[in-house]
This record gives sequence, structure tokens and C-alpha cells, in this order.
Amino acid sequence: MLLDLLKKTRSYRNFDPSVTYTADDMKELVNLCRFAPSSVNRQPLRFAYATKKEDCARIFPHTGWAAMIKTNKPPLPGNEPTAYILICYDTDFVQNSPDADVGIYAQTIVLGAMEKGIGACMLGNFKKPALAEVFNLPANIMPRLLIALGTPNEKIVLTEAKNGETAYYRDAENTHYVPKLSLAEILLPEM
Repeated sequence: MLLDLLKKTRSYRNFDPSVTYTADDMKELVNLCRFAPSSVNRQPLRFAYATKKEDCARIFPHTGWAAMIKTNKPPLPGNEPTAYILICYDTDFVQNSPDADVGIYAQTIVLGAMEKGIGACMLGNFKKPALAEVFNLPANIMPRLLIALGTPNEKIVLTEAKNGETAYYRDAENTHYVPKLSLAEILLPEM
């Protein structure tokens, strides 16, 4: 059921380095986007991916993680992602990537990944020019969002938000807690 999949689909930040993925695994995830909605059906987004250990090692230093966590910042050493998908837009089609398309495609990828047991973390905090170079992108292809992928190597617990506080946090055992607002807090009154 979709609700169960959504509850498992978290922003994982620690990954099992012993489990790797292939180009075919990444192509299967990107292929899901072909069937997702696109604004005016323009389909201006393009995708690059990395699965080789040496390529992932070149990408990682250009990423920023978990801004709210100040100590034991994930990913912990040895728990870095084992694959990446870079969502880009093609300036030959649009001058700026439609935010809706980026969100729809990113969510499609991470849901598809979790369905296969692959954890993901969407990263907006990364050095776009550096990754354009690492991925050897042509001048008309602009990086927009990076999705880090790997087999989850951490425990994430959904909790009820108290007093509207939604800041995620980790406890002493490094369990990651994600407070969620109640339905009553996000639902506006009926017309």
C-alpha cells in the first residue's frame, strides 16, 4: 500500500557500503520518470547517474548534509552513498526548471528506490558547477537536485510533532527521529 511505502521512504543519510548498484538499477529508477506528469508535458528534465565507487567518491565532497544536525553529522565515515542520480534541466527547452517537475520526478525516484529496498536522500545543498564538471555535463544541461542512494544503514523513527516542532534530531544511539504534524494541523477547514 502507498501509505506503508511513504512511511518507509525517509531521507536516509547512512548507507551500507558493501551493497552497490549497477547502471541498470539507476536506469530502471530514471525510467519511472518517463511515466510521471510534467508541466505542459514539456519533459525538460534530464538525468545523470553514478554507481562506480570512484565516481561516488568524487561526488561526495561537493555535497552538504543534514543542516539541522550539529554533532555526529551524517553520513558517518564509511557510510557514504553508493550511487547518485542527478536531476538536471535542459536550457534548450526551458530557462529554469519547473519546481513541480523536479519534485514530482524526485519523489518518483525515491519511492521507486524504496520499493526496491534502496534508501535515498534528496540533496539541494551541493556545488552545482563542481558536479556539472564531475558528470561532464554539456553547457545546456543544468544540475538541479541530487539524489543520494544506497542500502539504509540507520534507524529512522517517525514521531508525532509536539507543539508544532518539526525539527528532526538524533539520540545518543544515533537513531534519527522525524516529527510529523497531525492531520488536524495540516488540514484546513472544510468550505
